[in-house]
Amino acid sequence: MYKLPTKSAKPEMVTYEDIYNQSRKLLFKANTRLTQDNIDFLCEQQVNELVLAEPNEVDMPRYMHLQTNSHFQRFSAQYMLSLSTFTNLVRTLDTGIQLNLSKFLSLRDDLMDVVMDGEQLLDYLYNMMPDEHEITYNHCFNCGMMCYIFGKWLGFNDEDLDNLTLAGFLFDVGKTKISDDLLWKPDKLTPEEYIQMQHHIHLGYELLKARELPPHIISVMIMHHERLDGSGYPARIAGERIDPFALIAAIADTYEAMTHSRAQRMALTPFQAIRVFEQQGLETKYGKSITPILTRIAKMYIGRRVCVTGNLEGRITEIHEEFLSHPTVFINNVESDLRTKQNAEVLRMI
Repeated sequence: MYKLPTKSAKPEMVTYEDIYNQSRKLLFKANTRLTQDNIDFLCEQQVNELVLAEPNEVDMPRYMHLQTNSHFQRFSAQYMLSLSTFTNLVRTLDTGIQLNLSKFLSLRDDLMDVVMDGEQLLDYLYNMMPDEHEITYNHCFNCGMMCYIFGKWLGFNDEDLDNLTLAGFLFDVGKTKISDDLLWKPDKLTPEEYIQMQHHIHLGYELLKARELPPHIISVMIMHHERLDGSGYPARIAGERIDPFALIAAIADTYEAMTHSRAQRMALTPFQAIRVFEQQGLETKYGKSITPILTRIAKMYIGRRVCVTGNLEGRITEIHEEFLSHPTVFINNVESDLRTKQNAEVLRMI
């Protein structure tokens, strides 16, 4: 990669990283081949310098771009610092020490200060490699951050965003009381083990029940595995009896878990995760919030390179709102609509 004043850029040069303006609006994604109109537009937007790709770096996989990206490196350093503090805060739940809720929120704000927007946060989280011994804390922290982003996308006010963030950080803390042998069992859980795993809700409740907490936090902890159609647990409640914050937490919980590796499986791509939600019934289980959230996630990847079934590589050009998991991908100079391909899916993000 190399840097060049924007006014010196030439058509056919390729961006090495995403380009934002001073208002943190995304203008062009990495691996964009510039035109003269693009260059003129960037000058109008007062983007004074570009980071461009060397010929051997064109179409470099996204995760490789990020490892050498100074902005991602700053994010990674702040993430690890915030995660360490978050882990220590959660561990005080076993003590009589007062829970510092404002500190949780400051960790959220510290991390948001080093990203451009919610889409970049989700992209960066997807490309992080968590410590396998701290995955429970990673998951809780990530879910809190995702709940905050989802709430912002849905137009929540500041007080509700704070409560949703705290609920997201805390709803799975009961898993810190589940044995590592069960949490990281590489094989499918037996029915008895599955029941033990479900017990994390009660373990979490025991950790928080005596503490003074804002609205929603306890109900989200208790209900984040309930589903609108009554198919969830532990009480199989349905419909309006479920706290709407718990349904948003359920989306964050499920999406985060699916898109990160676990002992039993490799991470799914965002589109594979969206397909699971589609197969489950979307709004029939998770409510009306899930469609705008998943649509926003899918549209993040327009312009990104992917590998699809058949080991074919291409670039996403269009998202179809009625079938979010199956975008149109430009492969070998042909637009390929995955909706028309039986069993086709996005297997890998490049």
